[in-house]
Amino acid sequence: MALFERALRELGHEGTDLWHRRGHYFTKIFGISFGGGQRHPGNFLHSQKDEDAWIKFSTSEEVVNLARRIDNLLACYFPKIHTLYCNVLDDLCKENPALRRNWEGCCFGASSLNFTHAVTNKHRDFRNLLFGQCAVWSCGSFDYQKGGHLIVWDLNLVIEFPPGSVALLPSALLSHSNTAIGRHEQRHSMTFFSASGLFRWRHNNFMSDKDFCAGASHEERMKWDEHRERLWETGVELLTDM
Repeated sequence: MALFERALRELGHEGTDLWHRRGHYFTKIFGISFGGGQRHPGNFLHSQKDEDAWIKFSTSEEVVNLARRIDNLLACYFPKIHTLYCNVLDDLCKENPALRRNWEGCCFGASSLNFTHAVTNKHRDFRNLLFGQCAVWSCGSFDYQKGGHLIVWDLNLVIEFPPGSVALLPSALLSHSNTAIGRHEQRHSMTFFSASGLFRWRHNNFMSDKDFCAGASHEERMKWDEHRERLWETGVELLTDM
């Protein structure tokens, strides 16, 4: 809690960080991503003030341990997904040393900090890998039996989510949200995720879909199209084969 409250004081509060499609709460995203008009993978851009606050937060012993714990959870429950995430992030950072991962020993490309009244609207994280996993961790002072539940709409699940809990879910595939908390309660959260664009960039031998298709031979394009059509089978195998 204290680390979140310090980060909340030190981070800049821009309008786009307060109003967004996931809800009305203050959020900041740090790490590596690709999509939304980027020409190549890169780190989210922030002011020096925000970068300093993030470094102070992310290098604290508690947060480093949390990131590694979440990495271990993914490796335990979805080992093939974990291997894929590790390999892609490692390859991207080797190909472009300017990329800065959030933590050594954590396979996720990016993380969001969500502050104070972090209760999300019903949504899917459609820019994440469809069959991938997103990790969500919460903390704060709220009655978890009355609010802050994790709702997974497509599965008709409402799950108590006490402070300190972690959930792994395919956030691009399943609609999810939270139940409300009390007006005077606080709920912070962190999410850990990797954008689907990173995986496409790596699969295309470090180029965008557009650039790959523009330079591909007829045979390469046929193989590329077949891979895309059968990608759901790859996802099922990675999720179910332990």
